[in-house]
Amino acid sequence: MTNALNARAVRAMRRVYEEGKNGVLVSEAADVKRLVYFDGGDLVAARSERPDERMGAMMVRRGRITAQQLATAKRFIRSGRKFGQILVELGYIEDREIESFVRMQIIEIACGILLARSSRLAFSNRVEVEPVTVSAVSIGDVLLESVNRLDDVEHFRDVLLDDYVARQTHDALGIASGMNLSDLQAQVLDLVDAQRTLGSLFAESPLPEADTVRILVALYQAGVVALFKPRPRVVPVPAPPESSERSASTFVDPFEKELIRLYSDMQCQNHWQVLGLAQGAHQRDIESSYRELSQKLDPSSFRHVEDSGFQEKLSFVCARLKDAYVTLSSRSSANVYEKLDEREHQYQKAKEDWDVIEESARESSPVDVSPGESSGEKDVDEAKRMFLLAKQAFQEKDFWQAIELCRRAIELDHDNDADRYHLLGRALAENPKWRKDAEQNLKIAQKLEPWAPRHLVALGKLYQKEGLLERAERTFQQVRTIDPDFPLPQLRGSEPSPRRAKAG
Repeated sequence: MTNALNARAVRAMRRVYEEGKNGVLVSEAADVKRLVYFDGGDLVAARSERPDERMGAMMVRRGRITAQQLATAKRFIRSGRKFGQILVELGYIEDREIESFVRMQIIEIACGILLARSSRLAFSNRVEVEPVTVSAVSIGDVLLESVNRLDDVEHFRDVLLDDYVARQTHDALGIASGMNLSDLQAQVLDLVDAQRTLGSLFAESPLPEADTVRILVALYQAGVVALFKPRPRVVPVPAPPESSERSASTFVDPFEKELIRLYSDMQCQNHWQVLGLAQGAHQRDIESSYRELSQKLDPSSFRHVEDSGFQEKLSFVCARLKDAYVTLSSRSSANVYEKLDEREHQYQKAKEDWDVIEESARESSPVDVSPGESSGEKDVDEAKRMFLLAKQAFQEKDFWQAIELCRRAIELDHDNDADRYHLLGRALAENPKWRKDAEQNLKIAQKLEPWAPRHLVALGKLYQKEGLLERAERTFQQVRTIDPDFPLPQLRGSEPSPRRAKAG
């Protein structure tokens, strides 16, 4: 038993399934080598060096044959006949039982890959695949069995936040139909309707909470369900009657009004405006302004304010100051930022023409092309070319060019590519005024590839840069759940001194 899934192996199996590949996935651990064979993305055969993962040993453990019968059957293996057929000819099992035990062995070996750390994991399509089962094994069944074998799923429950909503993906029917779900597990899947929050889903589930966690994690890893945080509904709250007396619990720090003003203003200010300077200000003025404002906004002076909203706004404002100072302290980074800031009017105008993609609305689905439409294939090729140019522009720090090329690639090719949204989000994040759009695009990338931690890492880094440290930590915690070994940045809340920041 174990407490974690091998995230690399999960991603590898998912990719083989989604691309419908034929071949073999080889996993080498410290003590064993395992192979699982795929036909059109489904598992059709498996081999293992571990004696206890062979069919005969499995049958003995399940009481279907005795150890003595196993030893007798092994003496006939060199005859060239398959082991299951030998057992049938000896009268130990019936012919109809072979299929169920073959499938059982495939799942056993595949689970071994998903539950053990691999020193080497590789896929090859240069082998001839010979199916040993009549009907292929679903990757969903393998993930479900693997999650059921985890010792403890408490840490998974911690990141399945109650205010998140689960929805079925466009692949849900295809994957789930091949899974051996119990009636109660199927009822849990039926509750996933893109409306219920996870909190209400747990409350309505016919299964105990731990079992509900297991089925949700399996469905999520298999790509049957996706999780997203809905946009909060803005409900007008009537103003309370004015009163000359205020209790200690409703005390508002005198600085709160100024902080709210700063927080609001900084949403639409460039780096110079944040520091209260004119564009092209001298370096000594940049240092002086930053020093004065950072001392005024020192978080240690406001630790007595317990309101979480106040502290989040303060953290955002301090991070925005830091971002402005670090960027403008370097001539090269200031030049890169200045080119982006000059595009503000063009960006706002272009946004009116760009499709606005809501977090919960985008699905990855092909576009119907009627006969005679020959431009589709050309558009796809052009989209690929533009995305390659976008990556090159990003590396050269021409972020505006990367943004425009990514958007054009997305518009040309409707077969959603998570990498394009990911790069678009990272390029947009270089301008603080565009970071809401950056967040939206990184979330789209994460929804399209929910098993890929790099999208969440980029999102967490964005929150970290904005000073939203609690939000960043929650995002990084999701990464730890998907892939415990994925490298994560350290959360830092301290402000730089002017001299240290200049070097960055």
